[in-house]
Amino acid sequence: MNHTKQIVTSKDVAKLAGVSQSTVSRVFVPGSSVSEKTKQKVFEAAKALNYRPNAFARSLTTNESKLIGLVFPDADYPIHMKTLQLISSELLRKGYSAVLIPWQIDDEDNHSIPNIFQYRVDGVIAASATLNKTLYEECEEFNIPIVQFARVVEGTQSSYVISDNYEAGQQAALMFYNSGVNNAAYLTGEVPTFTNSERLNGFCNKFKELTEKQPRIIEATYDYKTSLQIIREMIGDNNRPEAVFCATDYLAMAVMDIARSEYGLNIPQDLQIIGFDNIPQTEWLNYELTTFSQDFHRLALESVKIIVDQINNKDNRLVRMMLPVKLICRNTTRS
Repeated sequence: MNHTKQIVTSKDVAKLAGVSQSTVSRVFVPGSSVSEKTKQKVFEAAKALNYRPNAFARSLTTNESKLIGLVFPDADYPIHMKTLQLISSELLRKGYSAVLIPWQIDDEDNHSIPNIFQYRVDGVIAASATLNKTLYEECEEFNIPIVQFARVVEGTQSSYVISDNYEAGQQAALMFYNSGVNNAAYLTGEVPTFTNSERLNGFCNKFKELTEKQPRIIEATYDYKTSLQIIREMIGDNNRPEAVFCATDYLAMAVMDIARSEYGLNIPQDLQIIGFDNIPQTEWLNYELTTFSQDFHRLALESVKIIVDQINNKDNRLVRMMLPVKLICRNTTRS
């Protein structure tokens, strides 16, 4: 015999509580004008019937879904999983839920997401260097607040919370100069971002100021495997750099692997390396990488605060926040 579980609706709750169906709907909308006595009757009826309000139906009434879209195309990057957890927990504390929005690559290798409007999100937090501007244009078109997390895509106009990348570049240049380096390089990925450009400019400007020499800028990819050939060419060059500042820790570890396994170089005696992000693997014995640590905990808290404020206050003003970084000295540089 097939027993089908009957779905309890707001109409059933209204009947048991002795109120109208619209009153039941208002009770489950925060801030609605319903007396405490009526609320209590509805809550007791809902509990007795094991009723759960339909979030989607409620969003049609309130025009709010209480969902924030998280766009992290490179969510497998070690620090991003922890960051997703931080953002999700903080959103939950403020009465919102997080939904991870998938990404896709088109025929021209542009990274994008499906139409953002189909997710009925109240706002978006985006953390990717690989997205094109379509996401930001869609959010602007549908009046959906968006905050860029840790990276800013070139040519976009939206709020962001980032680290002080220019200062990080200057610190890297100063460290190399103090250890006697005259020939340095900046190894970057292929996608232009404001944050990466700031890091590159801080490094190049400071190094040139100190040594009167311009560092080489070498463009690979942000992917470990596909960056290896460019790195081989860099290290195999007759004018090999004495030190390399890398846009990410993955790139820095790729440089270390090629330098040691294929060219027999000693690090940091033959080649100094600085990364960026301080992912957990940088502490592994095979790497012990000097790198920059971003305050991802505060980046997450500030991003959530901005997006929630913009949703609740209908405030479209741009917020541009920059947080300090910390240089973590390990064994890939000479002190």
